[in-house]
Amino acid sequence: MLNNISIKTKLISLSVIVSLSFLLILAIEFVSIKKIDKISTVSNKIEKLQIQLLELRKNEKDFLARKDLKYLDNFQKNIKNIENIKNALDDEFSNLNLNSTELNNYKKVIDDYSTIFTNIVNLQQKIGLNPESGLYGALRDSVHLVQEFAKKSNDNYLLATVYDLRKQEKDFMLRLDEQYVEKFNKIVTKLENDEKYKDLNKIVVDYRTNFLNLVEAEKEKGLNENSGLMKNMRDVVHKSNKSLENLTKSINEEIENLHNKIELLSLLFIISIAIFIIISLLYISRIINKSLTNFKFGLDQFFSFLNNETTNINLLDDQNNDEFGNMAKIINANILKTQDSIKKDKALIDDATHVSNDIKNGHLTSRISKESNSKELNELKNVINQMLENLNSNIDNILVVLKNFANYNYTKKVDESSVKGEILELCKNINIVGNTITKMLIDSKSIGLGLQNSADILVDNVKTLTKNANTTAASLEETAAAIEEITATVVRNSENISEMSKYSVNVMDAVKKGQELANKTTTAMDELSTQVISINESIVLIDQIAFQTNILSLNAAVEAATAGEAGKGFAVVAAEVRNLASRSAEVAREIKTLVENATRKANDGKDIADTMINGYGTLNENIQNTVTLINSVSTSSREQQAGIQQINDSVNQLDQQTQQIAIISATTQQIAEQTNAIAIEIVKNSDEKEFEGKNSVKAINYV
Repeated sequence: MLNNISIKTKLISLSVIVSLSFLLILAIEFVSIKKIDKISTVSNKIEKLQIQLLELRKNEKDFLARKDLKYLDNFQKNIKNIENIKNALDDEFSNLNLNSTELNNYKKVIDDYSTIFTNIVNLQQKIGLNPESGLYGALRDSVHLVQEFAKKSNDNYLLATVYDLRKQEKDFMLRLDEQYVEKFNKIVTKLENDEKYKDLNKIVVDYRTNFLNLVEAEKEKGLNENSGLMKNMRDVVHKSNKSLENLTKSINEEIENLHNKIELLSLLFIISIAIFIIISLLYISRIINKSLTNFKFGLDQFFSFLNNETTNINLLDDQNNDEFGNMAKIINANILKTQDSIKKDKALIDDATHVSNDIKNGHLTSRISKESNSKELNELKNVINQMLENLNSNIDNILVVLKNFANYNYTKKVDESSVKGEILELCKNINIVGNTITKMLIDSKSIGLGLQNSADILVDNVKTLTKNANTTAASLEETAAAIEEITATVVRNSENISEMSKYSVNVMDAVKKGQELANKTTTAMDELSTQVISINESIVLIDQIAFQTNILSLNAAVEAATAGEAGKGFAVVAAEVRNLASRSAEVAREIKTLVENATRKANDGKDIADTMINGYGTLNENIQNTVTLINSVSTSSREQQAGIQQINDSVNQLDQQTQQIAIISATTQQIAEQTNAIAIEIVKNSDEKEFEGKNSVKAINYV
């Protein structure tokens, strides 16, 4: 049945099936994408729930830190937003057939969170949003009454006790620890039991009552996050986070399951369509391939006959009604017609082949005589015969001109008036060849004449160049010798400067040693001066001792004189002591004079040593400057030596090049003489040819 359907219809049907399959795939993908978009919307709204939960935590923290009711308003707005998002999610869950258990649990936890936070806010209002309101305000008023009473009583013990109460109160407010409440009660009980402070009992009791009321309220609120309403709120916050995590996890699982389901269905459907298309393509391809094989076999047989590979023709299979069957019928009809025409055409072609072989062998008089059923082949035969006639005539004309060219006569031309096409081009090209050869001979003779004149000039110039090159080479040799002597002088100067640099370094070392000795001399003079000053101080002490001894001896003499005969011996001793004191004073004065002279000499020596140090410093600086100059001169000498060495090398190289130029000049002279001989030969050879303008050629001037 399919054999009678055309290939075009088969392919169109297959294309329609493939297109419908892809449209169906696109429709499934579109529906899947829409569903994924809806789930993505749910995921986005759950992210908004998470944002709102964070806003709730922020407003909660802000209220607990700042005690401002505006954060309660913000908290309630967030609760309202969560309710709106939850209502929207209920609709989405219903449309997508999703389990809403986790969503309802999350809403319940948020409601508990809102209730607990509202209770904490109300309790905080009871406690007091600032020091002037609520229980804080009442406690503050009673505290002021107690403090005023204590201050007016001028009782330091009472005032200290009140301050201790305030301390326990502040410690509780700061740390929320019940141990400070116990200490507070002990202090109040002690005041109540003291008869001295009966007048204070009422206001102290009010103070304690207000403080304990505040403590109870704080305990109800929660002294820390693990007690009271604060613990409840902490627990519900943990539940909200956990509930939101579960909700997010369940939605992510739903999205992943939906993705997997869509991918699986799409993959199965695509595989099914692909298998169907492959089977259809294979079946249609098999049918088309079978028809093509039969068609190809018939054509191969026909072309084998056309190519003379066989003498029999098998007709194509034309039983099918598709395109190949219709083509086979048409081809079979033409095969029979072609078979008869081919035989006659073959006879004419054989005759044309025989004529072509004659022409190939150089016989242009052979012509085609056979006839064919093909009008075109007959016309081709006539055209070929006429072509051969014209070609024979034109070749004869060309041969005449070429024979003249062979005899060096380039004055003859081929007649172009009766030819066209490529033959005309051939005739023109032969005439162009003649003109070109004529122009070439004219140019050759002109060049030869010009080259002959230039060669003469070149020979004269090369002789002059050779002479000058030899003279220059001799001058360069003398210059090179002079530069070598200068180089040797510069090298000796550089070596002498290096020796001077070494000597200057030795002088610097000697100066440094002299300067060090001068410094040591100065130090020794300073030490000597110090010792002299010590001696001088000792002499002053000796002088004072001698003076005191003299006074004592005078007193002893007076006492001895008063004693009479009993004091004579003591008077003699006193006189001797006085004499000894006088001699000690004189010796001390002499030593002092010597020490002063030594001090002056030491100072003079120190001044001289300082002058020597300064002189050595100046000498060292001058020597360093001299060394710097010597090093600079040494560096310049080395650079000068390197420069002269380079000049010496350049002159030697120039000398070598000049000698090479002299050799080249001699070689060039030989070449110029050979060129002159060649130019003479070119002119002679040109004069042996016959061409237009031979006798009017002038030499080209190359100078």
